Amino acid sequence: MEQWHINSQAFLPLREHPGHTESCCSGTCAKNRCIFIEMLRCVNVLSGMTLTQKERMAGLGNVPRWVAYEHLARYEFASTFVKDRVVIDCACGAGIGSRLFAASGARQVEAFDIAADSFAQPGTAREPGNLRFRVAGAQMLPMPDQSADVYVSLETIEHLDDDRTFLAEVRRVLKPDGVFVCSTPDRTVTNPGRRLPDRVWNRFHLREYSRDEFVALLQTAFEEVQMHGQNPQSAAWVKLIGVAGRFIPLHGAVRLNQALKAPKLFTAKPEQHLVLPEQGRIFEYLVAVCRRPK
Repeated sequence: MEQWHINSQAFLPLREHPGHTESCCSGTCAKNRCIFIEMLRCVNVLSGMTLTQKERMAGLGNVPRWVAYEHLARYEFASTFVKDRVVIDCACGAGIGSRLFAASGARQVEAFDIAADSFAQPGTAREPGNLRFRVAGAQMLPMPDQSADVYVSLETIEHLDDDRTFLAEVRRVLKPDGVFVCSTPDRTVTNPGRRLPDRVWNRFHLREYSRDEFVALLQTAFEEVQMHGQNPQSAAWVKLIGVAGRFIPLHGAVRLNQALKAPKLFTAKPEQHLVLPEQGRIFEYLVAVCRRPK
């Protein structure tokens, strides 16, 4: 299966982008690229982002560079499904992905977030005609039944108190041939040694799933679940930290795992965080493409 690549030019400031002109957004590829650069410039993702009380990216702050790359890679992966489609971007946050979907040829993007101020970012007052932001919770969207071709919800399900009600709403709004793109952390990597009911390290997450738990949940709502992921992990390492996580108190294994990421502050590159087909590998982040809603 094809790997989805981040255009490294998108990570240059607008003024340094080679070949950029005031009229270059008229072309298809150039339009996508330049729109994406503009989004990055507006929210300063490479300078770091702050996390709001709902774990959203907004404004300037100290979020590590690789976290931005991970988010952007998921947006680019999801954008490959949207051309000529009606797209829902649920829990859209600042709208970085929503704007990329609109620029990638979506017929219409309906972007929702529970916080009205999340997508009211400076410099984004003029939105494309195929993009609309609205305030709504993930478990009850103001959309007709079977009205969407693609439903994108990245790093959302672990925040919701009722994951099955959420999936029921996804099924309701998707057309019978619709596609659901969803991502979440793999608990065996991000919270080793913990079980599904256990409290996890990230205080914003109500739960985190193992790979098998996530697939089993999605299979209650969809006939077909195809798995991808980000940040491949050594099976031996995952086993080791899993054992450590059961015996080291105070989330010691999580702290160790996070500390080992410190070199990424200097070495992180976009291509290190691509969304890849599963092919038997263990990933830090799970990305599912679901079809044929039940």
